[in-house]
Amino acid sequence: MILIRNTLLSVLLLQLLAFSYIKFFYKKEVPNLTHLVKIDSIPVKVVTNTIKKNHMMDNKPTVTKEIHVAQKKVSPPNIKKIINIARKQVSIKKKSLKKISNISTKVEKYAKKFLGYKYVWGATGPKTFDCSGFTQKVYKQSAGIVIPRVSRNQAKVGKYIKYSDLKKGDMVFFDTTKKHLGKVNHVGIYLSNGNFIHASSGGKKVIITNFNKKRFYKNRFLWGRRIIQEHTAVVSVIKKRNKEES
Repeated sequence: MILIRNTLLSVLLLQLLAFSYIKFFYKKEVPNLTHLVKIDSIPVKVVTNTIKKNHMMDNKPTVTKEIHVAQKKVSPPNIKKIINIARKQVSIKKKSLKKISNISTKVEKYAKKFLGYKYVWGATGPKTFDCSGFTQKVYKQSAGIVIPRVSRNQAKVGKYIKYSDLKKGDMVFFDTTKKHLGKVNHVGIYLSNGNFIHASSGGKKVIITNFNKKRFYKNRFLWGRRIIQEHTAVVSVIKKRNKEES
């Protein structure tokens, strides 16, 4: 009986010692931490809870974290501002097209002043012209656009234009040779409705010809060039080329 009592007391003492050991040496508390950090410029709130000792499982501390990500507020687009910008762009485009149209009209009016002037090969005016001398004179005096002297070089400046896209003021180029080799040897200025004005060697003067009525030129047409809307760029290229050639 005494042995049993002593055994029970020993067990109780051991449990008391174990409890005291765990309480004073094994239990550690970490204070709650609340701080802000930035991840890619987005504020993140991190909360770390107390580390707890799990005696019933595998004696490994467990940590609980809560992360709250504050989403960026995206302000709605300013519709009025977008509409105003679009209106300005449309206005600028209209003014640009109007300016081009005005220049094309000036080119047409100035070119028609020379109707009936005699054709002379190599002439650049003021009373006689060949085809490229005529176009060079018209663009320079009516629009301030400087282009090369001969047709084969004029055919290299400006924007390439196919027949179906021709507009008033475009240059039109032809191969009028019998062998039809595809090389430029004639030039004129497109007007409208299939008409173009040129200094014609066959007509011996400056005339207006219609593509549909004069199928010869329709069949010999190579391409067009648009230089009015690219005024500044063309002028700078031609000036540079003239300096290199001189």
